[in-house]
Amino acid sequence: MRKPNPSRSLLIWPPLPLGVYFKKKADQLPFPLNQEGCRVYSLARHAIWNACQSLQLGSGDVVLAPAYHHGSEIEALIEAGLQIRYYEVNQALEPDPESLQALITPEVRALYIIHYLGFAQDAGFWRQWCDRNNLLLIEDAAQAFLATHQGQPVGSFGHMGVFCLYKTYGIPDGGAVISTIPPAFPAAVAETGGWRAFKRHVNWIAARRAEVGRIHLFFKPIVTWWNKKWHRMRGQLTIEFDMGNPASPPSALTNYLLPKILDDTTAERRRENYRFLLKHLIDMVPAPFASVPDGASPFAFPVEVHDARNFLMQLRKRGVVGLLFWLNPHPSLPVEDFPRSKRLREGLVALPVHQELTLVDLQQIVDAVMDVRVKKEATIGALV
Repeated sequence: MRKPNPSRSLLIWPPLPLGVYFKKKADQLPFPLNQEGCRVYSLARHAIWNACQSLQLGSGDVVLAPAYHHGSEIEALIEAGLQIRYYEVNQALEPDPESLQALITPEVRALYIIHYLGFAQDAGFWRQWCDRNNLLLIEDAAQAFLATHQGQPVGSFGHMGVFCLYKTYGIPDGGAVISTIPPAFPAAVAETGGWRAFKRHVNWIAARRAEVGRIHLFFKPIVTWWNKKWHRMRGQLTIEFDMGNPASPPSALTNYLLPKILDDTTAERRRENYRFLLKHLIDMVPAPFASVPDGASPFAFPVEVHDARNFLMQLRKRGVVGLLFWLNPHPSLPVEDFPRSKRLREGLVALPVHQELTLVDLQQIVDAVMDVRVKKEATIGALV
């Protein structure tokens, strides 16, 4: 096994290549950006809030939402005036129709589904289910921009489809929404996005230059810690749940760079990267993600591990910066009532799979994971 190079820093988030400014604009925009009713805000949580207003979802209304969630989408729904009634996902990370049926009361207005990690739920089935039950379907495609299901764009089945553009490309921000009643255009003044674009450029360099990668691996945890502390000092929710101003438009740099960075090969390149990692690490991948549908646009590569925090720390020493996928649920969730979601939060680790990774990068990820795994097994063997 090759010794992993800990000097190069590989992140979940796609970086921003330095040469993007010299690229031509894309000839065609992908869904939903090619739709007249599409609106783009700074963040996907802003898109959710605004679309709830246009669909007249609000005070007294209840939405069925998954217990396995990020939290920012739940905060946006609550800020829009809705009440949350949680459901547990099944082994395939999908809602269970019978369990959902038991949750329906006259106050329930909508079903919220999440296309986890860029893998499509059966949105066509859920649209029919919602129509039969007189409910609105909200598709969270924040991690599934560019994904398709049965030849149709993910996010196009529901009454609302929400997308997080910067989870797919290294732009500063951008949350898009398409709904049966288009929401208002963002009215606030746009930020430049310069600092966030700079950080994404640094991420790109850190994946290619050892000296920058070493510095990046050292300082990134410190910056993350300070951001969380700053939010607590200001009496705000954590940065993951902070709503901000829902009228915020995308930054000026996002508007400028997005047409240049769009590439119709992105989803396929992500699938290819995913298949490479799957070939070497398939025994660590949970069943719902153990194959790659042609329409998937993977956001990250998931592995299930014990002692996930230590696993991530050891990966970081080898230059691979993963994350414990959705560790912190929204405060409104009664965590113990949803054991499967709790187990997922405690043991599902997400690794990089984005389109900017090279074959050398992918091999570094495989070598790092295998090295940590071998050392862990050797340690357990010595204790037995």
